[in-house]
Amino acid sequence: MDLWLFVCILTGALFSVSFAQTHQFYFVSTELNWTDAQSFCRREYSDLATIENTVDVDAVLNTTLNYTGKVWIGLHDDLENSWKWSLNDSSFCVEGEQTFKNWQLNQPDNLNGQQYCVGLQSGNSSRGNWDDRDCNEEHGFVCYNGTVNGILSFVVGDATLNWREAQRYCRKNFIDLASIQNQTENDVINILANGSFVWLGLYRHKVWSDGRNSVFEHWTENQPDHGDQKCIAASFSDSGRWSDEFCSQSLPFICYGSGTVFLFS
Repeated sequence: MDLWLFVCILTGALFSVSFAQTHQFYFVSTELNWTDAQSFCRREYSDLATIENTVDVDAVLNTTLNYTGKVWIGLHDDLENSWKWSLNDSSFCVEGEQTFKNWQLNQPDNLNGQQYCVGLQSGNSSRGNWDDRDCNEEHGFVCYNGTVNGILSFVVGDATLNWREAQRYCRKNFIDLASIQNQTENDVINILANGSFVWLGLYRHKVWSDGRNSVFEHWTENQPDHGDQKCIAASFSDSGRWSDEFCSQSLPFICYGSGTVFLFS
């Protein structure tokens, strides 16, 4: 008989054990900017903290009892490399053309810290340039409908929807929101949209320093709120909730290393 099970039987202990694979977090009191904090964590531990659930939030808060301010965590904005197409199909993408972008001047800018989706402004003067927008805005959209006689087929939606609703509509009725690989496809959609702003399939999330994908969020009220504040801090005085901050600001920070945590209840 397993020794642990034997002990539990003898003592009549009434508790359960659950296992949560998470990170071991470390509070570093030295105040550094976000980039220097990232370098320190990568050198001394694994990386700046990645927080994937409420268990991680509590673990971060338990790293120190003597600090009530903000600390850097690993979440940040990367307006160059974090963009993805809704149509995640490698057979659709032509090698060498996955990096095509047609941004409007000074875009993307993540205005007010809330712009995660992309649309095309059609018309002769705009040249079909792209702009990042708040995904909750309602606009027209363009769907991708496969190929007809070897030519890509795009369809303009007949409603104004937010980005997520437009994605659902295109996936239900066609294939997906439109992806654009080159200038020729951009010109086709520019003509189809006929002067309107239309959603494309391009979108992004904030990214973690270690490259992990996590949809967990723990924002304080009215955050994020500033497009130029690209780095994220957690507040020990606000239940570990997050806010966007200027990356040049000096703060203590949280690093992580690997480890298995055993939770008793």
